[in-house]
Amino acid sequence: MKILILSFLIGACYLSAFSQYKFTLVINTKTLSDAKGYLNVFNNKDFIPLGKDSFQIVNGSATITGQVKQPSNFADLIVSYKGKDIQNNFVLDSGKNNISLEVPDGEFKFLTLNSDAKGGIIYKELGDVFVEATARYRKSIGGSGYIQIPMELHDQIKGDQIKRLEAYPNDYGSLLFLYFLSRTDALPSSAKVNLATLAKFSDDLRNSPLGKQLYDEETSLINNKIAAGAGMDVRTFKVPDINNKLFSNSSLKGQPYVIVFSATWCGPCQKQLPKLKKLYQTYKGKGLKVVYFNDDDNVVRWKEHVSKNKLTWINVSEKLKPSLSKISKSFGVYAIPTCLVVDKKGMIVYNSDESDTGISRIESYIKKVVND
Repeated sequence: MKILILSFLIGACYLSAFSQYKFTLVINTKTLSDAKGYLNVFNNKDFIPLGKDSFQIVNGSATITGQVKQPSNFADLIVSYKGKDIQNNFVLDSGKNNISLEVPDGEFKFLTLNSDAKGGIIYKELGDVFVEATARYRKSIGGSGYIQIPMELHDQIKGDQIKRLEAYPNDYGSLLFLYFLSRTDALPSSAKVNLATLAKFSDDLRNSPLGKQLYDEETSLINNKIAAGAGMDVRTFKVPDINNKLFSNSSLKGQPYVIVFSATWCGPCQKQLPKLKKLYQTYKGKGLKVVYFNDDDNVVRWKEHVSKNKLTWINVSEKLKPSLSKISKSFGVYAIPTCLVVDKKGMIVYNSDESDTGISRIESYIKKVVND
């Protein structure tokens, strides 16, 4: 198991600081009369909350006005109902958005939301693709409660959603959802599909800031994955070590080494740690080095982790929040843990992302590079 590094970070700032597009949100309800709630609007670039707007439903309706940076934005509505907060996500368009908001009979934890805005319609349509497909799968296996969706079904759902997006090539909501899909995995094959879909959108969408960002990120992902594949020369990097001294992998020229991308908060990384420590102890006498990246900005927790686990190899970190690391991305690392084995000539001979995420075959490559 690997943890995908995304930039769904928490932060806040005032909507007025990013004002470009005005919106009006008109809420109508039959079941939430006089309820209180608030609207969250998210930044499309990294899904950071831009701010929170409170509202009071009076006689079954409420109106919220504001300004956002882009034509459509991800948002959610949260309502206090019978002492509990219930919410639902949607896409908020610039201009007028009429929304019906209801709580089904007996469903105190579920909030239904329907919007007449184009972005909201696209968002709901693609959400329905997921709901309907998983419902059919649940019925086919006779399952109830939580079910694990197989990868084949996940790929099928995403393919169906992509086809629906292609039916709305001029709507910003399509670009917004395609960008969201691009953040759900870091496979070059998926990036190629996303770029092919983007190419079918209108010139206005492709040339928008979000369209250009999507193009740049997916193109970089493909190029970086190729550059970090087995058979490629390792890229040179410089990064502070645990003593805040600048380390460069160029200092390991002529030596075999393993690069490990990890983080103190990553559960799968910690499960792999004992095996990596054992491998290091076994082969360090033959010259093996380990460069262990910590993908986090919590320096105190990082130093405690190194001390507690007695990590005597080369410990480094850019001291940045998850997903912001330039070095890990330059190696095509968008999910951790990831391990690379580099031989004495500076060539990558193994990348766990390619076919061995459980690092079951890493030792055979380490044996080879220390003995060559």
